[in-house]
Amino acid sequence: MSDLQHITDGKVVTMQYALTNAQCVVVREASEAPISYLHGAGILFSKLEQALAEHAVGDIVTVRLLPDDAFGKREMELLQEVPMDDFPPGEDIRVGGRVTGRNENGDMVDFTVTAIREDIAYLDGNHPLAGQTLVFEVEIQGIRDASDEELSQ
Repeated sequence: MSDLQHITDGKVVTMQYALTNAQCVVVREASEAPISYLHGAGILFSKLEQALAEHAVGDIVTVRLLPDDAFGKREMELLQEVPMDDFPPGEDIRVGGRVTGRNENGDMVDFTVTAIREDIAYLDGNHPLAGQTLVFEVEIQGIRDASDEELSQ
């Protein structure tokens, strides 16, 4: 019997990955620090986690996720136009900046300022990768049993 471990629920997996969108724009370089996650805990996107199941150290797995399997479709109701006078005095409102506000349901949402024209700030509450097909290229670097503490979290 082989001592080779495979990814199953309750294993801590260390992996390196590169992330691109469907147009091959690099979102994350593979040279960034590896990450670890507890398999089966719902930390990763469900379809990504399913694709990694049963793989072993050294395996390279390419997974393509449609928007509904990743950050979802872009939601038009998360686009807002806010007069600059509506922001608290002294708040730093600039293109590319982030502000916290409420959506139509009163829930707190982080918005990105996408434009400022004629004293109107254009805000987008969608995740920056919403609406995009994403391609993960994952290298499995380590697999180990999770500790009791890791499992309890």
